[in-house]
Amino acid sequence: MSRRILILGASGCIGGAIASTLRAHGHTVVEGRRTVTAGSSHLYFDFAEDVSPQAWAERLTSAGGFDVVINAVGILMQDARNRFERIHAQGPAALFRGAALAGVQRVIQISALGVGSQPHHLQTPYALTKLQADEALLDMVHQGLLDGVVVRPSLVYGPGSQSAALFQQLARMPVVGLPGLGHQRVQPIHVLELADAVARMAQHASPLGSVDDAVHELAGPQVLSYRDMLQHYRRAQGLGDPVWVPVPMPFMRLGAHLAQWLDQQAFSPDTLTMLEHGNTTTANAARFWLGREPTAMEQALILPTWVALPSWMRHGLQATLAFMWIYTALITAIWPQASHVLDLLARCGFTSEWGWRMMALSCTLNTAMGLALLRRSPGAWTYALQAGAIMGYTATAAWNMPELTIDHCGPLVKNVPVLAAVMLLWLSVPVRHTVPSRISRATPNGSTHIGTCPHLAGRTQVAPGGN
Repeated sequence: MSRRILILGASGCIGGAIASTLRAHGHTVVEGRRTVTAGSSHLYFDFAEDVSPQAWAERLTSAGGFDVVINAVGILMQDARNRFERIHAQGPAALFRGAALAGVQRVIQISALGVGSQPHHLQTPYALTKLQADEALLDMVHQGLLDGVVVRPSLVYGPGSQSAALFQQLARMPVVGLPGLGHQRVQPIHVLELADAVARMAQHASPLGSVDDAVHELAGPQVLSYRDMLQHYRRAQGLGDPVWVPVPMPFMRLGAHLAQWLDQQAFSPDTLTMLEHGNTTTANAARFWLGREPTAMEQALILPTWVALPSWMRHGLQATLAFMWIYTALITAIWPQASHVLDLLARCGFTSEWGWRMMALSCTLNTAMGLALLRRSPGAWTYALQAGAIMGYTATAAWNMPELTIDHCGPLVKNVPVLAAVMLLWLSVPVRHTVPSRISRATPNGSTHIGTCPHLAGRTQVAPGGN
């Protein structure tokens, strides 16, 4: 049976995916938007404005009435007009009461995993205001004023996700900074599978309270570390292993505060706290609502390959760079006087015995880097060492012999394209494929099973779709 459904926040990643999914299921979808054009199937709303429940009821009724209202509105960062209290708590609470007055059959509130979770739920302004709206809806459900459910998804990835776009960009870098050691636990779910589960809730025939309680946590099938998640983003873009650099958490918190001044809506003190808190569930309802195990991130994440080189070009660049490093080492070692390397080292402050020592060290380093490039698949550290050596050699020579920077033959300027070639090879390090292991988890009674839903144990696992 087709339903008439209002979705607030349909311009966002989650709301947009839910709207598309519901339309594909044959339902009439009206999108709530701040900007409404004449003749469009949109309903004006703005949680930043103070709208009473009675006014909401009149607005919903005059728009033709709705069977289901879905609130997918959320902000990660607030500003002078859009405050967490209004956007997350007061606005949705008034909407829920207005929906009950207008005779709406069902309300679905999209919240977030970790909000209200016991015993230690998130204490950020984002989470606490989300919790206020959740509790407002749950109180009405328990009083029998309407049928409703609170959906608390884990970290969402997929088209349109701002956090996913940030992780994708971070994962591209040849040097990837990790908050702490990158051991934070996440359980990502694809936005299309989240949307499918919510669509099934919207069209479920019987009251949602009869399925389970009125709070449903939705997450992917795998618990990953933050580092593993970024590795999935790299592999999806055809990138191999980067150089992982742990960043102490005090520096991460400082960066989160500074990032609030940038034109972005993904990295803030609240989102960092959510990451530190962990984003996993022990009561994953995704399998129940989908009728199957949700898709693993390594299979669902599809991204365009960022940097790909033909094998002949890769091997050619590696060979020429290897020749450069080994040639310079041999010239230096065989003709130290004729090559004037000792004179150059003396101008850099290395005279007498120290000059010979630094020459030997340079020859050894150059030879090692050249030989490393002759391997079949040099790793990220090979290119990291070369990039560091090129920048170190160039900076040292420019500081001690500034005339080389304006030499018409460009002895130092030529290091720029060499560095570019090294970076290109570094960014295109091929993926090293491994055979994934099976995902097993312990059940509450201590046994091990694969792909089950612990909080629905003993319940018939049938996809709750239908009309």
